[in-house]
Amino acid sequence: MNKNVRSILTLFAICAVVALMLAVTNFITAPIIAENEEKAFQQSMLEVLPGGENFEKLDVSGYDLPDSITEVYTEVGGGYVFKIVTKGYAKGLVVMCGVSADGKVTGTKAISHGETPSIGGAAINKIASAFVGKTTADVDSVELVTGATKTTAAYRTAIKDALAAAQIIANGGEVNE
Repeated sequence: MNKNVRSILTLFAICAVVALMLAVTNFITAPIIAENEEKAFQQSMLEVLPGGENFEKLDVSGYDLPDSITEVYTEVGGGYVFKIVTKGYAKGLVVMCGVSADGKVTGTKAISHGETPSIGGAAINKIASAFVGKTTADVDSVELVTGATKTTAAYRTAIKDALAAAQIIANGGEVNE
């Protein structure tokens, strides 16, 4: 057999074995990774809506919600958890916001973002708890963080969107002005 053909076949065999090993590893670890991500998501829902029970994903196709709202969960006490995707300084700011049955923010959390960790990330951590207890009427009272204005403004807008969506869903699709 030609030396070049033998080298090509050897390289092909090595690549095939490595690809098979990666496929088997993925097959074994994919369910574990998915389970861990689901647990982390459930934990995040409990962080933003403390005391929430039996979270169920809500079908919101019949509602005219803000475009940033990607998922809505409801729980037995009448509260909601919103997953909001928006853009701060960078794309991909994903925020979870809990809203109680009486329309107050129970908690907020950035579950992922592409913001600069020392500026935008720090600003998010700084203002996240400032929204707790706020309603639509007073969410603008949360001050933006200097140096991270775009990020904190986007975060505040995300919370406003969650509060507006909670009102829309609670009122069966109508907005109270």
